[in-house]
Amino acid sequence: MTASRSVNSNPYPRILSRRFESLARRSDRIFWLFPICSVSVVAATYSFTSAGGTYFHLAIVTVLIMAAACVASSNETQVQLKPGRATENIGYARVAEPAGASDVEQEEGLFRSVFDQASGMALVTTEGRWVSVNRSLCDVLGYAEERLLESSLPEVAHPDDVGPIMVQIKKLLEGSIPSYQGEQRFYHKLGHLVWMLISISLIRDSNGTSSHLIFQFQDITTRKSEEERLVHDVFHDALTGLPNRALFMDRLKLATERARRRKDQVFAVLFLDLDCFKTVNDSLGHIIGDQLLIEVARRLKGSLRTTDTVARLGGDEFTILLEDLNDEREPILIVERIQNDLRKSFKLGTSDLTVTASIGITSSTLGYERAEDVLRDADIAMYRAKSSGKECFQIFDRERHARPVDVLNLQADLSKAVEREELVLNYQPIVLLETGKLISFEALVRWQHPQRGTISPEDFVPLAEQNGSIISIGNWVLREACFQLKRWQEQFPFHASLTISVNLSGKQFLQPDFTNQVIGILQETGVDPRKLKLEITENVIMENIGTANIVLQQLRALGIELGIDDFGTGYSSLSYIHRLPVNSLKIDKSFVKGLVEKRDHAEIVKTILTLARSLGISVVAEGIETFEQLTELRRLQCDAGQGFLFAKPADAETAGGLLGLRNEWQVVIESLDSRLGVRCHDEEQWRHVKAERTRPSLLRAV
Repeated sequence: MTASRSVNSNPYPRILSRRFESLARRSDRIFWLFPICSVSVVAATYSFTSAGGTYFHLAIVTVLIMAAACVASSNETQVQLKPGRATENIGYARVAEPAGASDVEQEEGLFRSVFDQASGMALVTTEGRWVSVNRSLCDVLGYAEERLLESSLPEVAHPDDVGPIMVQIKKLLEGSIPSYQGEQRFYHKLGHLVWMLISISLIRDSNGTSSHLIFQFQDITTRKSEEERLVHDVFHDALTGLPNRALFMDRLKLATERARRRKDQVFAVLFLDLDCFKTVNDSLGHIIGDQLLIEVARRLKGSLRTTDTVARLGGDEFTILLEDLNDEREPILIVERIQNDLRKSFKLGTSDLTVTASIGITSSTLGYERAEDVLRDADIAMYRAKSSGKECFQIFDRERHARPVDVLNLQADLSKAVEREELVLNYQPIVLLETGKLISFEALVRWQHPQRGTISPEDFVPLAEQNGSIISIGNWVLREACFQLKRWQEQFPFHASLTISVNLSGKQFLQPDFTNQVIGILQETGVDPRKLKLEITENVIMENIGTANIVLQQLRALGIELGIDDFGTGYSSLSYIHRLPVNSLKIDKSFVKGLVEKRDHAEIVKTILTLARSLGISVVAEGIETFEQLTELRRLQCDAGQGFLFAKPADAETAGGLLGLRNEWQVVIESLDSRLGVRCHDEEQWRHVKAERTRPSLLRAV
């Protein structure tokens, strides 16, 4: 090919003229041209509007009609073959019409104008060689016209797309398709890819022989880039850029199918959860938390092979798919490498942070049928690792599989427990240790499962926290407890000062509209806000200190009493207590249990009591089971207590019976003091009490 094959030597209009010359010679009367032109117009309109045609097709029809008019005005046509480089390659005939030469020139000029102004157009041989190209196509591909004409279509097309293009050209030549339109990739002169929407039509000479192909090009690179970006966003995490759950599950399904077909295709899944990430988020802010997640994602990718997939499921949870494993210890080695990499400090702003992770592992050697089961078991193993302590991993064991499945079934039942009215409340009395006066009840939820019987909160509350049903359960407990308090106040007027204590879960407490929910329940039940005490654990408060303080202030403004439950078992951040609007602290039963035998426990209790008195906060000790514990707590001047020594949690009717005793609780305490002869407020008197070893049951005394 030479540069002479340019737009200016375009043979296409001449080919059209020859075809209509033959038609004119076969007609004796000019009126035959009118139906022909009409048919041409109809056919063009149909192809343009209905058959996916383009503006180029419309231009072709215009040229056809004008060519027919020129032929009709000529009385005779002389055909002269003019040899030349273009003729040699495409075999076209130049038309010599002395009388109508100007019309032919106008025809060629019109086509040349359409050709030049099109978005991208080229005349191509059936073998894929460029014959003529327009300026727009040259600009899109970055080539000079002469340089592009020296190449061929396969040379600038993407190698993977050359085959499909040639297949479509073959179909055109065979007549199996009338035209072709599709998306193809081409290389720009600078090396980057250009996406084109191409339309291909076949040109035949006057003898009906396939002569050339006319290509129309439209640059769709911007559109394809946007489509690729949208697809990427659908399947990738916006923060870290890692695959998301949808893409991870797709790859896991493929791995599961391969493992089912071939036993040697072994893979493993790791489920990773960062330890104490919430503390970082709440103490340093979400911006630092997001930066930490980005850096963790980067380190995880660096710890893995290129064939592995790491994804972020959400929050601080990551999953990893390890494929093509050769050794059963290989996943463990990778886990150890991950933990070592995470152990190195992260420099984020002015903070140096270290994080650890709990990791669950499961393997395809367990014979999985579904990808969902693989991820479920890895998740279960991760929770076992987290319950075993920080920075450790657990491998899922098939022999223990029945237990997790049972847990999942229990979770499904739990989500419907409120609707089925399977929950009940028990009440445990809280008494003043100095006088024995009953001042409050703590509401404790129980689950009466229709098949499993009574299930304690220790067994189902963690499950409710996991599946989110704890919010509906917590709201039910709060409403039912308030209704019961109102009934007792009406039934026992002399207990007008009686209060009710309700424990709150972290998820329930941190709801954005929690304060409004409490207000609604108080209005619904008619309970005085001053008679309601809400208790939240120390860990929940300290992990969300900013949000928690705001909610506590709102509740306190309503007159509701606030208490910190299980104090001493979590952060024990005594410096924060004075900043919180709380009325009471509840000493965890683990300290009360070791109060007599363990000196350090006694010192902890003494420190808590001293701190509370200095801040004007009352203290309640839970888990009092022996007389020695009661006596020691009274010696330390603990305000109130609850435990089996007074009464076990009981249903509303039984608990109401204790209210009917009126002042008998005070009589019991006074009788104990009378029998001992002391109030046990100094060390010498306390030694006498310990020597006596008397353990009366307050319930029996009542």
